[in-house]
Amino acid sequence: MDQILVLNENRLEREITRSILSEGLESAEILLAPEGESALKLLREHDIDLLIADVPKFDLRYCDMMAQAKQISPDTPVLVTSVGVREDIAPHVWRLGLQDYLLKPCRPAWLLAAARALKRDVSPSDDREEQRRRERYLRLLAEQMRAFCYKKCTDVAKDYLDSLHKDIHNKSVIRFQVLRFAEGLVQLGDPLGAAVQMRLAGIMEQFKLRFDQQVQKYDTYLVLKKMLNVIFAVFDEEGSYQVGSEQRVLNYIDRNIRDGISLDQAAEYANMSSYYFSRVFKKITGVNFITYVTDCKIAVAQEMLVDTDMPVLSIAYELSYNEANYFSKAFKRKVGMTPTEYREAHCSGEPC
Repeated sequence: MDQILVLNENRLEREITRSILSEGLESAEILLAPEGESALKLLREHDIDLLIADVPKFDLRYCDMMAQAKQISPDTPVLVTSVGVREDIAPHVWRLGLQDYLLKPCRPAWLLAAARALKRDVSPSDDREEQRRRERYLRLLAEQMRAFCYKKCTDVAKDYLDSLHKDIHNKSVIRFQVLRFAEGLVQLGDPLGAAVQMRLAGIMEQFKLRFDQQVQKYDTYLVLKKMLNVIFAVFDEEGSYQVGSEQRVLNYIDRNIRDGISLDQAAEYANMSSYYFSRVFKKITGVNFITYVTDCKIAVAQEMLVDTDMPVLSIAYELSYNEANYFSKAFKRKVGMTPTEYREAHCSGEPC
């Protein structure tokens, strides 16, 4: 039986929270703590699967208490409820390593959804195994970020999600793991400054509220790509690349594949004539610009056909093809079958 600990100094709010959780999570045992010391004591004595802590304000007392809670039971997810505004609460949540927060007043459905998403649903050994998997992929991600390679970063994110969805079928576990992975990506952006952190935190907050997205592999992938775009935009703006860096140009093209980027646009970005850029690009990649862009678009289309239920026409428009027939012909020329045939060969009517 799951054990959920509710810390709230207001007796009426404690009882209301227990009632909501008891009705919505029938298999959970709800433990109550009226103040910090009793909550810490219960964390020491029980294997708590989720701590829901009401924090009126993040003063020294509450920050110290939350830090102690994480030290006593580092594997227990923490959901904070608090009155205030996001700009005041979010930085404390990220700094203290807490998993999530809800602004009060919040609907019972929101509380239940957050509790279901966060509570531990795996054995300690499985949890350690998933932690190792997550940390391994985050290390790979950090390596590719240091190498300024955008496409390899997105490939690492996709490989992680493919691996996670292949091995795990429990939606609660998937939610928990993808949120932790996204939080790890936010932390990788720490050295880039407060402005970047706020943008990443904003994306993270929206993602945490979309419980439907968290179990959809492709939707999660788009969120992670959005975060990576924020980070790589900063690399570009701050001149992190070496002058004339080939990787800088490739990153620009890869980040704008969906938008129908043209040879002239890429050449202008590289500060070259279209003719000279075309020659340089083929020397770098081994293929001409049009072939490279088309191959990248078809690869994205293959992902969307397998991992979403979007109509073929919508996928074509999403990839900046003005005509579905032209998209289908380009797809068949590259893959050997039409988009519809490809989807039927890889799925059974639902996203794989």
